[in-house]
Amino acid sequence: MFKKILLIFTAAVAVIAIAFTVFVKTYVTPERVKAFLVPYAEQALNRKVSVGEVNISLFKGIDVKDFAIKEADEKADFVRCKSVVLKFKLLPLLTKKVVVDELKLMSPEVRIIRDDKGTFNFEGIGRKEEPQALPEKGPSAETKGLPVSLLVNNVSVRDSRFYLTDSTRKLPDVKGSIDLEANIKSSDGTELNSSGDLTLKLDEIDLHKPSKKPLGNIIAALKYAVQLNLEAGNVRIDRADLQIQGIPASITGDLNNYKKEPEVDIAVSIPKLKIEDVRKGLSSFAGMKGLALSGFIAAEVKVTGMPKKLDTMKANGFISLDKTGIAYNSINTTLDGNIKFSDQLINVDLKGTVGKNTAELKGSVSDIFKTPDIRLNLYSKQLFLEELFPARKPAGKGAPAKEVRPPSPPASSKTAKEAEPMNLKLKAEGEVKIGSAKYKGMSMSDFYAKYLLKDNKFEIVKLTASAGRGGLNVQSIVDLSKRGYTYSLSAAVNSVHAEELVNAFFPKAKDTVFGTISSNLKLNGAGTLPENIRRNLVGEGDFNIKDGKITGAKVTDNLSKFLNIPELKTIDLRQANGTVKINSGVARLDSVFTSDDIAMNPAGNIGLDETLDLAFDLKLSPRLSQKAMGSGVSRYIKDEAGWGNIPLKVSGTFSNPSYNVDIGKAGKRAIEKEVGRALDKLFKKDKATDGDKTSPEKKAVEDLLKEIFK
Repeated sequence: MFKKILLIFTAAVAVIAIAFTVFVKTYVTPERVKAFLVPYAEQALNRKVSVGEVNISLFKGIDVKDFAIKEADEKADFVRCKSVVLKFKLLPLLTKKVVVDELKLMSPEVRIIRDDKGTFNFEGIGRKEEPQALPEKGPSAETKGLPVSLLVNNVSVRDSRFYLTDSTRKLPDVKGSIDLEANIKSSDGTELNSSGDLTLKLDEIDLHKPSKKPLGNIIAALKYAVQLNLEAGNVRIDRADLQIQGIPASITGDLNNYKKEPEVDIAVSIPKLKIEDVRKGLSSFAGMKGLALSGFIAAEVKVTGMPKKLDTMKANGFISLDKTGIAYNSINTTLDGNIKFSDQLINVDLKGTVGKNTAELKGSVSDIFKTPDIRLNLYSKQLFLEELFPARKPAGKGAPAKEVRPPSPPASSKTAKEAEPMNLKLKAEGEVKIGSAKYKGMSMSDFYAKYLLKDNKFEIVKLTASAGRGGLNVQSIVDLSKRGYTYSLSAAVNSVHAEELVNAFFPKAKDTVFGTISSNLKLNGAGTLPENIRRNLVGEGDFNIKDGKITGAKVTDNLSKFLNIPELKTIDLRQANGTVKINSGVARLDSVFTSDDIAMNPAGNIGLDETLDLAFDLKLSPRLSQKAMGSGVSRYIKDEAGWGNIPLKVSGTFSNPSYNVDIGKAGKRAIEKEVGRALDKLFKKDKATDGDKTSPEKKAVEDLLKEIFK
C-alpha cells in the first residue's frame, strides 16, 4: 500500500515538474525577456542598453549574459555585468507570477568619470526632456511583455569592480570592489525591507599629491537591516553594524523625508575598544610611524534635527577615555575622563599627564551646529615646560655631518604669500591657572592667563606671573580677520632675574647677562612673512638692570681685545637703563651703563636683522685707563681725575661686533688737551697779583677754541 502511494506521489511530482517546464518554455521565453527588459530599462535610464544571450531554466532561473548600460555617447560602457541571474520560485508560476528568489550580479563593473568641466558621466541617467511612451508593438505574443509580476527577495553581487576618475583632480582617483548579499522584500512596491551584508574594499586611492604614495587596502564591512518607504522618503535603520579597518561602530535610527527636507534621528555606538586596535586599523592609510597607543575608548552619540537647518540640530551622548596613552618619539601622554554631549552642549572633563606634568581641562562647547561658543579652562599645580617642548637631540656619533649651505634668500612676493584672513564662526574664552612652572631654569609661580577669541580677534586679556623678586604682566591681541593679521602687545617685567629670562628665551646668549631687570614694552605690527614683520613692526620700551653683570658675550670679548684690557671681558654693572624705539626694521637705542670701573652711553641703531650701528663714550677708571691701547695713548684720554674717555663706534652684528675709535671725536679731544697745556704754560698765573683767577687773555683764547672744536 505504502509503495503505491509513494509511486503515485512521485508520478505527480514528475507531472508537475513537466507542467512547470512547459509553462516556462511557453510564457517565459528569451524573446519575451528581451522585449520586456531592454525597452523598459532604456526608458527608465535614458541610456542605451545592450543584452547578450538569455538562458532560461526551470531550476537555474533566467540568466542574462553581457548586460551593459552605455555612456551617453553610446560607445563605451558605463556599467557592464558578465551575468545577471534571476532565480524564481516555482509555485507562483501557476498564477502567472514570477517571484524572484534571487537576483545575482556576477562580475559587474562600473566606471565613474568626471570630466574637466566637473560633470559626472552618470548625471544624465534617468533624465528626459519630455515624457516618452513605449512604442506600440502590436498584439504579438512575443512583444507584449511578460504576463507576470516580479518580486525580488534576495540580491547578491559578486566579484564587482568600480573605478572613479576625476579630471579636475578635486576628488581622488579610486579603484575598488563591492560584494553584497542582501534580502529585499516588498508587498506593494512602496514599503521595502532589506537586510544583508556588504563588503567594500578600496584597493587604491590616489590623492593627486606627488609627495604621497597612493593609499590602499582599506576594507569596510556592514551588516544591516533597513526599512524604506519610497513614497514618503523615509528610512528606518534597525541595524547597521559597521567595521572600518576592524574598528567597530553600530548605527540605528531614522532618516525621514530625505527627498525634500531630510530629518535625522540617528544613534551611533562605539563599544569599548583598545586604542591600539584603532592605530593598527588606521596605519594602512595614515602615517603613524613612531606612534604607540594604549588604553581604551568608548562612545555613544545621538544626533537629531534637520541638517539643512543647523539651528535644529542636537547631539547627545559621550566619549569616554580610560587610561588612553599616546606615545610619540619622546612624548608620552595619558588621558582620562569623558566628553559629554547634551542637546547643543558639549561638556569636557579630562585629566592629562605628560611625564611629570599633570593638568585638568574643563569646560563646555555650546551652539555646536550654529556658532560654537567654547569655554575651556586649564588647571595644574605644577608644570615642567621643558618636558612639553623637548630640545632637538644632537646627531649621534658617526652620524653624517649635514652639509652647510648659505642661507636661502628671502622668498619673493611671487612665491611667499601672507596668511589669508580667517572667518571663524565661533567664540572661545577661558583661563589658565598654574601653581608653579619651570622652563630652562626660569621659575614662575601663580601663573594666570585669561584669553578671548571673538569676531576673529584673539586676545590675551590678562597674563600675570610671579618670577624672581617681581613678576610679569602681559596683554596682547591678534586680529585674524585681516590679511597677514595685525597684532599688538603690551608687556611689563618687574624685578625678574635677567639670567633666567635670557637663558630661557634667548639661548644664544645663555649665561652672559645677570642681574635684576625691569622693563616695559609696547609693540604693534602686521604680517606673517619675516620681511613684512620687520618692516611693519613699531614699538617703544624701556629697561633697567640693577646689580648686574655681562660676561662671556661677544660684545665684551671683542671690546676687551680691541682695547687690550682683559678685565673688560666681564663687566659688573651697578645699574643700566635706557629706552628703545622700533620703526621700519630698526631699533633706536639710548642707554647708560655704569659700574665702579666703567661708564658708557651706547646710542644708535640696532637692526632687527642684528646689525649694529652704535656710538658711545667709554669712560674707564684710572686703573683701567692706564692699560687702554697702550700708555702712550692714555695721556690723551684722561681727565683731571685720571678717568679715561674713549669715543667708540660699533658695527657688525651681535654675534660678531666690530669696534673702532671715533677718530674725529678723539682727535678733537686730544688737540683740546694739548692746546690747554700750551695755554697753561703761555698764560702763567700770577699768584701774587691775580691769585687763582684766569686772566682775560686766556679766557678769550679758550672761548675761541671752544667755538673751533664744537
